[in-house]
Amino acid sequence: MSQFCSQCGGNNTKNLAGSKRRCAACEAEHYPQMAPVGIVLVSHEDKCLLARQKQFPPGMYSALAGFCDMGESLEDTVRREVAEEVGLEVDTVSYMSSQHWPFPHSSIMLGCNATVRSMELEVDKTELEDAQWFSLPQIQVALMAGPLGFDHSKKTSESIPLWIPPREAIAHQLIRNWAEKKLKSL
Repeated sequence: MSQFCSQCGGNNTKNLAGSKRRCAACEAEHYPQMAPVGIVLVSHEDKCLLARQKQFPPGMYSALAGFCDMGESLEDTVRREVAEEVGLEVDTVSYMSSQHWPFPHSSIMLGCNATVRSMELEVDKTELEDAQWFSLPQIQVALMAGPLGFDHSKKTSESIPLWIPPREAIAHQLIRNWAEKKLKSL
């Protein structure tokens, strides 16, 4: 946010929480911009889809995510991102929760669940390094291990188990929620 008011050019001062600025001259309030991002856990019957980007630490997989385009609904964003990143057609979309995410820019993460009819992936290698379907037992192990549940110093592709984002991240909450629902339905 600018230190100067966009309405009158006066000096802006931060509030104590740092969440907005107020102009000392005209008292206009200015809020930071946040980009809306759809983050989605895709599932098909008894499996959920997780993906990894090249910059992720070894073994880490997460939910799919992408910025909402201008004029696009959250549901449309989810459908587009899933189609673009893994080549699947979304059947249903449901909203779960949201989370502010400050990195790398200020975003509002809008968490969704989506179901698909097919499991045949066409991974866009310019967007993702990999995407895989995971079973409930695999997800349960990852949830119990936590994000640092293995020795990173012994890195071989065979020795690195699946791990997921930490519990503070909305991706973790989407994955945990899916696993808990699957357990209840057994």
